[in-house]
Amino acid sequence: MKTQSAINTYLKETGGWVASQLEACTRCGICAEACHFYQALGNPEYAPIWKLEPLRRAYEQRFTIAGKLKLALGLEKKLTEADLEHWSKIVYEACTVCNKCAHVCPMGIELGPLIHEVRAGMAAAGVVPGDLAEATEKQRTVGSPLGVTDEMWRERIDWITDEWEVDIPVDKAGAESLMVFTSIELMKFPDNLAAIAKILNKAGENWTASLKGREVVNFGYFEADEELTKLFMYRVFQAAEELGVKKIIISECGHAYDAFRWTAHNIMKVPAGVKIIHITEYLHELCKTGRIKLKEGAFDAETITFHDSCKIQRRGGIIKQPREILKVLAPTSFREMTPNKEQSMCCGGGGGVISIKEADANRYAVFEMKLEQMLDIQAQAVCMVCSNCRLQFVDSLAHFNSTIKVHGLAEMVARALV
Repeated sequence: MKTQSAINTYLKETGGWVASQLEACTRCGICAEACHFYQALGNPEYAPIWKLEPLRRAYEQRFTIAGKLKLALGLEKKLTEADLEHWSKIVYEACTVCNKCAHVCPMGIELGPLIHEVRAGMAAAGVVPGDLAEATEKQRTVGSPLGVTDEMWRERIDWITDEWEVDIPVDKAGAESLMVFTSIELMKFPDNLAAIAKILNKAGENWTASLKGREVVNFGYFEADEELTKLFMYRVFQAAEELGVKKIIISECGHAYDAFRWTAHNIMKVPAGVKIIHITEYLHELCKTGRIKLKEGAFDAETITFHDSCKIQRRGGIIKQPREILKVLAPTSFREMTPNKEQSMCCGGGGGVISIKEADANRYAVFEMKLEQMLDIQAQAVCMVCSNCRLQFVDSLAHFNSTIKVHGLAEMVARALV
């Protein structure tokens, strides 16, 4: 029954685009060298094209003569429940859906979105790692993958307001902007939430947070469960409509920005006239228009580098904005890692991987390569614009006993406000 659910999902999703993508593959293997999990662990099953095998097999055996012939001659077998269990570990625990593999594919195959379709079959079959499934269920029932209830959220906001002496408006009707944070920031990096509030208030922004639309992280998107993906975004869109805002500012979260900015428009009704913008874009806009002023060289005392988040920089194209801000904050001490920008290597914790305990060894192995990139330029600190990446960096740097400091860009901007 599980197997049939997965196959039905693959067949349903296999339209002309998917078929053309699968048929275009020449099995050249170039994508493998772009995958951080393959690079770090050397497991041939971690090659991006191999991660598509369940989808490819379902497509070929149903729609192609060659696939039907292979099946009839016993050269290939139908997908089994054991196959699904096996590939579940590959696509959830050894893939962050960073899509760097697509950038090197000579045939232009969008491997990331195709791997997302493989995950969709796993989600339909209920073959999802337990930790990820548990977090998704918490977001469905409680409203937060970390189990933050309405009462806990209010208490945490009140505490941040008092601790950092910053005003955080909640459910303010008539506000211009709805600022949506992550549970990670709320519970792990409250300084980031306070920093963003401080910046928006300093800029004179008419903004609000919302109890109903309080969670920007989308674990349905990690699982690739489309209905849950839509449900979690709907809660935010509903809050935006009720409050009458014209802009939704996505906090420091890569997959959330990807889901709201790109995916939402293709799978659900998005409120008309509401602009989706990432906080990094907005910080850059505030600086450029003079609504906030920064102390030049505020972070020049330490060698600092920037980590490009896959969904914000490579996918979203927000590449120059954080660098222009950093060139004000650290004009002489900022250094680039190699590779960087569109070709930057994923930190290893995205796509829900960091929430899966069994994937810890995988993500630490990947992060060790990122650590080497920072050590190569003698970085003393690293900055980023995704709280999930930040969590991966903080946890992994502690794992490797590194003294490199980790900053969120908003936190740095708030500390440098004139």
